[in-house]
Amino acid sequence: MKIGIIGAGPAGSLCASRLSESGQSVLLFDPRGAWEKPCGGGVTVKALARYPFLRGCMEACRSVSQLQVISPRGARAKVMLEEPISIYSRTALNRLLLESARANGVRFLQERVLDFRHRETRWELLTDRGTHRVDFLVGADGVNSLVRKKLGERFPPEDLMMTFGYRVPKEIGDGIVIKFFPQFRGYYWVFPRTCHASFGICGRLSQHTTQTLKDLLHSFLTETGQAPDTDRMGDWPVYSALIPSLRPESLRTNRIAGENWSLVGDAGGFADPITCEGIYYALRSGDLLAQALIEGSATSYPERCHTDFAADFTHAAEMFEKFYTGDFLGSDFITRMVQASSRSAALRSIMNAFVAGRQDYRSLRTTLLRKCPRIGLEIAASAFRSSR
Repeated sequence: MKIGIIGAGPAGSLCASRLSESGQSVLLFDPRGAWEKPCGGGVTVKALARYPFLRGCMEACRSVSQLQVISPRGARAKVMLEEPISIYSRTALNRLLLESARANGVRFLQERVLDFRHRETRWELLTDRGTHRVDFLVGADGVNSLVRKKLGERFPPEDLMMTFGYRVPKEIGDGIVIKFFPQFRGYYWVFPRTCHASFGICGRLSQHTTQTLKDLLHSFLTETGQAPDTDRMGDWPVYSALIPSLRPESLRTNRIAGENWSLVGDAGGFADPITCEGIYYALRSGDLLAQALIEGSATSYPERCHTDFAADFTHAAEMFEKFYTGDFLGSDFITRMVQASSRSAALRSIMNAFVAGRQDYRSLRTTLLRKCPRIGLEIAASAFRSSR
């Protein structure tokens, strides 16, 4: 069977590599090859444990051991990460995966797929350089996937997050900063990279304009002084992109496969609805599809994704509005959680487990209830010490 994969990001390259290793004939299409995708680039210990080959380009990543969270009302909590996050250059990460795929026998074609159609039992792909025929088609071509547009359904604005940010040549230490705003469905971030810092913001596309995101980002940079000489922002590399953040109803009806075709990574809508983390799920979906195809059970792919991670996305999506705009004990939910985290080691431990990928959304409520007495005692003890 000849398999055509459109998109050589983490999902497409890993899927191609796994398939070629098993003896399948694979064509991998991407006009850019390895490139610097606009995102934070954070890879959790969960991803490194499952895919240890990612350590092959550690010289191009930054290990981060501290997370600072700032609530909409200015409450702050610092969490020392027991298992640091690795922040990669996306160019280096994508190159590692692409080179691995090519070494495993994948035929990489630096061509842009302009269109495709189903002819008899095969797919015919028209590129800017020619025509190719394959038996199975994989859409790994991102949130604006051509495969998704033609065979599935486009993402509506309500299921997308817009990002906007800058890459600034500045040393900011080994900490990530996450800042939330009042009644804002999204957040601001600072990620340290090896040669620069990534300053950015994301918000729900249907509720916030790009100008709103830009104004909030500029305002916060100016207030905190975290970036040098804000008058020179025009000299900094700018990035903007869309990230899937599917609502519960969209996740339940999300079509990621059909007769001789499947979607992986962002094209499949596979990013955490709240945090927008997508690298691990790109790798995982590409891996799961390869396993299904190798075993001759392509139709099992959607269920494999559901069991492995997509079911948990539904729990996250159901929490989305409560997390960003909900009220709790006379204030917004995030502020109360940040205040509690600053006083409770048990709550910071839960945050650590969540960041590392050991705590899922499905069991988060149960974990919080189980540790509630200890959290309450730690908060009370901290308040008593502060009063003295």
